[in-house]
Amino acid sequence: MNKSNVGRIAERIVSNELEYRGFRVSDLNKEGTSANADLIAAKSGCAWQIQVKGHTWEDWWFQYGYCTDEIIDRRENMFNRKKNSFYKAQFVVMVCVKSPHDYRCLVVPADIAERAAQKNLEAHYRSPKKGGGRKKPGGVYVSLDQPCRSKDEAKKALCEEEQRILKPYLGNWECLESLASTELTKSA
Repeated sequence: MNKSNVGRIAERIVSNELEYRGFRVSDLNKEGTSANADLIAAKSGCAWQIQVKGHTWEDWWFQYGYCTDEIIDRRENMFNRKKNSFYKAQFVVMVCVKSPHDYRCLVVPADIAERAAQKNLEAHYRSPKKGGGRKKPGGVYVSLDQPCRSKDEAKKALCEEEQRILKPYLGNWECLESLASTELTKSA
């Protein structure tokens, strides 16, 4: 497992988890990379588009993806960036993979994942570097296990708020299940 194949491994892990829970899953990346979503999961007459973010790290760090200058400047979102795409993820599943059998997943509604990512960007990318100047775009990561180490109280508060937002979604496949039953009840 390496950086070039961890994304596909993460997508397979998410597909397996969803299929285990009775979802029918289709891979949107069969003919290349699709914009905004990687999988479609269907159950009980409802379908959800899911974006998968895979990363490998020993200490259970999750990756939102990579930010750009447009994301840092608030001209684009972290998720669902492509406005003209047919696909728009309703869920983001961030997978930290140690091996195909040892992994953790954050199963987060896309709007909540976006809110958490914006906290991260505010704390780590939107403030100037120590010597002044703009920070370069790069990977955007979060750990739910590591305490916030910033000495800057404002950054520390943003980091703690980000962790607070995401912690309920660690391994929370039930949020997809409950949405399926809610949608089914609405349509009845």
